[in-house]
Amino acid sequence: MTSEGTRKQLEDAHNASLQAVSFPRQLFKTIRRIHFSEGSLPWAFLGAVILSYGIFIPLWGWYGDDWIYMWNYHVFGAAGFVDFVAVDRPFSAWIYILTTPLFGENAWPYHLFMLGLRWLSVFLLWQILRIIWPQNGRQTGWAALLFAVYPGFQQQPIAVQFILHFATLDLTLFSIWAMLRSVQLPGKNRLLTIFGLAASLGIFGIEYFMGFELLRPVLVWMVLRDEADRKQRLKRSLLAWLPYLIVFAAFTIWRVFIFSFPTYGPELLYGLREAPLDALLGLGNRVLTDWKTVVYGAWRYALKRPAEALTLTVLLSAGTFLLSLLYMVNWRPDIGGEGQKKSWLASWPVQAVLLGGFSLAAVGWPFWVPNIPLNLAFPWDRSLLPFMPGACLILVAVVDVIVRPKAQVVILSGLVALAVGFHFQNALIYRDEWRTLQTYFWQMAWRMPGLQEGTVVISDAIPLWRFSDNDLTPLVNWIYAPELETGEMAYKYFDMSTRVGSPLPGLEEGLTFSHGYRNTRFTGSTSDVLSIFYQAPGCMKVLDPAGDMLPANVPDTLLDTLHLSHVDRILMDGRSTPPRILGGEPAHDWCYYYTKAALAQQAGDWQTIVELGQAADAQGFTAETGFGDEYLPFVEGYARTGDFDQALVLTDVAALDAGPGLCTLWTRVEQSAQLDAVDIERIAEMKRALGCSS
Repeated sequence: MTSEGTRKQLEDAHNASLQAVSFPRQLFKTIRRIHFSEGSLPWAFLGAVILSYGIFIPLWGWYGDDWIYMWNYHVFGAAGFVDFVAVDRPFSAWIYILTTPLFGENAWPYHLFMLGLRWLSVFLLWQILRIIWPQNGRQTGWAALLFAVYPGFQQQPIAVQFILHFATLDLTLFSIWAMLRSVQLPGKNRLLTIFGLAASLGIFGIEYFMGFELLRPVLVWMVLRDEADRKQRLKRSLLAWLPYLIVFAAFTIWRVFIFSFPTYGPELLYGLREAPLDALLGLGNRVLTDWKTVVYGAWRYALKRPAEALTLTVLLSAGTFLLSLLYMVNWRPDIGGEGQKKSWLASWPVQAVLLGGFSLAAVGWPFWVPNIPLNLAFPWDRSLLPFMPGACLILVAVVDVIVRPKAQVVILSGLVALAVGFHFQNALIYRDEWRTLQTYFWQMAWRMPGLQEGTVVISDAIPLWRFSDNDLTPLVNWIYAPELETGEMAYKYFDMSTRVGSPLPGLEEGLTFSHGYRNTRFTGSTSDVLSIFYQAPGCMKVLDPAGDMLPANVPDTLLDTLHLSHVDRILMDGRSTPPRILGGEPAHDWCYYYTKAALAQQAGDWQTIVELGQAADAQGFTAETGFGDEYLPFVEGYARTGDFDQALVLTDVAALDAGPGLCTLWTRVEQSAQLDAVDIERIAEMKRALGCSS
């Protein structure tokens, strides 16, 4: 017979098993009882924006044209932006005049501000969609959420440059919202119109969003759906649009006929004049290709395999999916107004597709007329900005039609999770880019502690993909001429790979040239060139036509300038350091000791090279595989100070990669040093082993 204690144990085990089985059910019921009101949606937008763009803000710096903008502020102050933007967008200075005195020469405030502008654009778009479709809170919320994480635009980390774009987008959306509210609230018509008109002036700052102005009468027409008289409805729509149309017409006349096309010409108009049929066919193909890119291609692009941190990306995407699913399932949007009409034209998916399609057609002209590229690769993904609202509307409408209602939240949560994971990968790219930039310019400062004024630094194939040489020229000046107070730059940086043809007037000595960008100019000579080469994971090298060190894989464009490279442009006693924004001096690694040894070799300071070599050896630092030429300064340093044993050891290591440079080096040592017969024989034996000709 079973004892009382055993029976109780069995009952406890049975009850525990029942609880274990029922726990998921109870958890599911508890989750189902959670409700999120419509007022919670802005917080959901904020969460999506932070997950997509906010995680790496402490690890981001300045990218692309950020350096040009901030150098302008460093030299001229906030007032200098008036001249800085005069060449292409003369009414865009306002955002920088307002922000730079507040944020100064720090990166993180611009990134936070950019994050706030991004969230505000989502919130304003949502408010507009709520006015247009008050009965479709769920779909409009979804469209705004997809807009928040849209994967097509990937330059969010370039904060200084793009605060102009998002500030203008926010002004445009606010202006549209104010116009629609003035239609809804006739009693506040005048005040809202004043605010709306003031905000609409933002298009004078940048032309990206001018196509939104063509949407206004369509949006008012949709808001006035209860107006029975169609003529009256049309009249009210046009009257509401009229003051904004005047602003739009004034901008168009100024931009096309007065200010004209300072950077990109009206290629489409030229084509229509010369070959109308070909131009129209080309335009049609371009429009269809761009629509496919923004509606479908951007999301397909987000599916590409993560390059790094795969586990973190998967975990972040999975967590985002679960949070998004939990929110969407339990979100209860407010439904206002009367029920929808039953005609197919009045159904939300049809209206959303029509409005989204019209939006894609309207916003493209600032890019199609001058033939500005639109694709998903840097830097032309910026052209997708005005297309994002229409693309997200169409996507939600398609999901609303072809996916069963219960599965829609799964699909949309999956899209949000996919986009957040993609932006995480994109953030890693910018984090690594910033680290590479820091490494590049700290090595430059170590190897070249000072430069003679007027030096033209030439490089090629640098491992920086979010910068051009116009972007890096300010940074070179910031390092070597931080007190500069004029637009005449003291130094110029040219990256040969970013230019079609050489930026130099020729490859002869003594040719003068001038190169300007915005409100700055550099005047120099081919007699003042200094060629450098950097290929990670190796260290930065200065190319010396008289030296023994010519690294492997130097691009032909740099070899062509080798005879112009003057290492005497380097000032040995300089004390220049990268600006504070690049962070403090990093921990000394192999490249620190190599660049300092190369500098000492240039100065003939052999004892310093030995000390550097001993310090590097004590810490276990060695050159990366394939960069044995980086041992050459140490070989000569040890040889010149009489430590032939260590010099020969390093020669054996360097021989794998250094090439004929070792022979040249040892010949120079043989001719310059005081050697006894034993040393001469050892050198001769070593040169025979290397295959040196003499």
